[in-house]
Amino acid sequence: MKTTTLNLICAFCACIILFQFGCTKDKLATKPLNFYISPNGYLNSKKQLEQQFTIDTNGTYYLIASQGTELSMYNASLISAQGDSVFFPYQIGLIELYKPKDMIYAQMSTVDSGTILETAGELRVRAYQSGTEVFLRPGSSYTVKIPNAVPQNYMRAYYGYDGDTYKGWKDSAGFAVNPIFADTGAIYSNSITKFGWMNCGLKSVSSISHNLTFTSSTDSLTNVVLFIYIPATKTVMQVFNLVSSNIPDGSTVKIIAIGVKASDTPPPYYNLYNFYTTLTVSASRSIEITMVSTTDDELTSLLNEL
Repeated sequence: MKTTTLNLICAFCACIILFQFGCTKDKLATKPLNFYISPNGYLNSKKQLEQQFTIDTNGTYYLIASQGTELSMYNASLISAQGDSVFFPYQIGLIELYKPKDMIYAQMSTVDSGTILETAGELRVRAYQSGTEVFLRPGSSYTVKIPNAVPQNYMRAYYGYDGDTYKGWKDSAGFAVNPIFADTGAIYSNSITKFGWMNCGLKSVSSISHNLTFTSSTDSLTNVVLFIYIPATKTVMQVFNLVSSNIPDGSTVKIIAIGVKASDTPPPYYNLYNFYTTLTVSASRSIEITMVSTTDDELTSLLNEL
């Protein structure tokens, strides 16, 4: 009788332990993911601003921007949206993106229809008069010179399409007088026939390429912004829908993910998180992301070192 009672007690205790262990496993399995807000506010606060230059003389203007871009254009080359001639004074607006950090902040990939571009820089040129945008007269052009320590003789002009909002790149048909940039000394030079985003680049085609996919068991990646940087071609690739564009076989890549949470503390009013790794791509594979807390200074330093 004592043995039967003891067995019943042991069985009861075992049931309780198994029940508690099962509940613990369920709790662990259903641990909530970390969620993030849109990163656009933070990225916009860090991106390169448009530089403004006032043109107030007749003839041909010439300007040098903060990172060494040179622009020149005949003063009578502008018209209004209604087709009327525009005379000075007017303003030239210019954004320079030469560093991978700045391309990431601006979310400006150097990828054309799924094919990566070797790039020497991205620019946006616009013109205004009294705050109203004006345009190049048909048949007119402006000259752009892009600084580069070792220019190549094959870089092409690409146009960032879909108006002012970058959605991709198109080759230079109807955009540049010559599709190939001239390389003179430490400068790429070309005559451009349309304002907007432009890229001095070249498609980097490979017979073998792979894709990276991204998952996370700890973080919701819905609002996490993902980039892949390929140092060999200075390519910045933004990852959409958690699947990368084609990456040439053997490429060494740097992967950076940025997550943002709101903060009530003094500026910058953001709590930042990131993921970073470096690898050589030799096959399509899945990357598990675990975000960690970071600071603006730490993230900036990381992007500066890409």
